[in-house]
Amino acid sequence: MYTLYYYPDNASLAPHMCLLHAGAPYQLALVDRAKGALDADWFRAVSPNGKIPAMAVGDPAAGGFVMTEAAALCLRIAEDFPAAGLMPPPGTAARGHAMSWLFHLTNTLQADSNVHNYARRYAATDEAIAQVRAETAARLGAHLGYIDRELARHGAPWLAGDQVTAADYYLLMVAGWLEQFAIPDPPSVRPALRAHLERAQALPAAVEAYRIEGHGPYF
Repeated sequence: MYTLYYYPDNASLAPHMCLLHAGAPYQLALVDRAKGALDADWFRAVSPNGKIPAMAVGDPAAGGFVMTEAAALCLRIAEDFPAAGLMPPPGTAARGHAMSWLFHLTNTLQADSNVHNYARRYAATDEAIAQVRAETAARLGAHLGYIDRELARHGAPWLAGDQVTAADYYLLMVAGWLEQFAIPDPPSVRPALRAHLERAQALPAAVEAYRIEGHGPYF
């Protein structure tokens, strides 16, 4: 049993989709950040860094443990349910591609997305905040252009080839945020990327996660 500590359309979304894709037994625990729950004692006891997502694997009172970081949660689910295919088999080229994409998305696309969205953490004045957002929007556009070109170049339906992986759900999550940010040249204007996102949001796990969380889809 997994317990996913989540908030709608936050970084818990990709792990939520992975849980659904895998058919894993899980329950949701809402961390209502709009009401200050990130700093609540009960959540800090679960996730000391006060960030979403966190996921309990098993019962912490009986040898279970809590994980953080969305990409790590996705990988754990993929490892626990190998038949679901969220990561291709070890040693294959497809697995290497899927791993490369997953870490590119979290370390590059999501990183700049967070700076753009939380620009006030990085600048003090309105003018400086606007500059941070403009610069990160330009970088995000370059990242999206790279993904669009790669999808068009290899022509496969998914990032790692013919099989949907955790990386595809991760891209759907971050691209959904960027679409809402209304950056110049957002994901929806890039043909190969938009086609990928439309396929991904139609997957049963994505449809169900959107329904449960009460938001999206965005393409």
